[in-house]
Amino acid sequence: MPSNPSIRSLERGLLVLRTLSKEGPLNISQTATKTSLPRQTVSRIVHFLHGLGYVVRRKADKRFEISETTLELTDGLNHTSWIRKTAVPAMEKLCREVLWPVALTQARRLRMEIMWNTESISPLVMRSAPVGLAFPIATTVAGQVFLANCEEEQRQTMINAIMKEEPNALKKIDLSKGLLNKKLNDIKTQGFYCDKVPHKGHAALAAPILIDGVINAVIDIRFPLKALGLKDATNRYSDKIMNVAYKITKTSLSITA
Repeated sequence: MPSNPSIRSLERGLLVLRTLSKEGPLNISQTATKTSLPRQTVSRIVHFLHGLGYVVRRKADKRFEISETTLELTDGLNHTSWIRKTAVPAMEKLCREVLWPVALTQARRLRMEIMWNTESISPLVMRSAPVGLAFPIATTVAGQVFLANCEEEQRQTMINAIMKEEPNALKKIDLSKGLLNKKLNDIKTQGFYCDKVPHKGHAALAAPILIDGVINAVIDIRFPLKALGLKDATNRYSDKIMNVAYKITKTSLSITA
């Protein structure tokens, strides 16, 4: 690093911003790990950037992410922007219609992570799934919807990486790699997927959000099976959730065009 203290501080600040842009949202400890900077240094930088408006702190999980002010420096939009501008209003409207909590997840380092949810306005939250919660891809409803809508090469690369990281992953859902791929193809053709989730007695109905034909995120409705069966959920809400996913896609495309 440069010997000039001011330049060195600037370089560290830019490193933190780049890391939050690429890897975020992150807390202080995660940012320190990603940047290999001392935690105290990262804390000072992040809070300084927060004071200037270049990063924001999410209320749901207290993690930091880059702000609209930072995005304006490049006249661009990243996932945090389109989520706030397009996904959140559509999700909240859907939640008010179905009452069950709605969540949006994205793939992060071979796991799905909840980026936003409507638990604050849903009267039917039976089991909280907070923003920032990460869960397996291959064995979950949202994760399988994501894999189903990946390009073939990307899908197989991810499945191989998942199996290398956790050799027994597919045994948990009693599927071979071949049967998993057949199931994923069926999900892609259907346009949504409804099934049980790892939490006992709960289920989810999920649909993909495709931006320019590329899988970007998954939206789902979560509910307890004692209150709503899989068939009933599919009959009532599959069209709704696919319509919302399509609306988010169209709105996102118009904003980024």
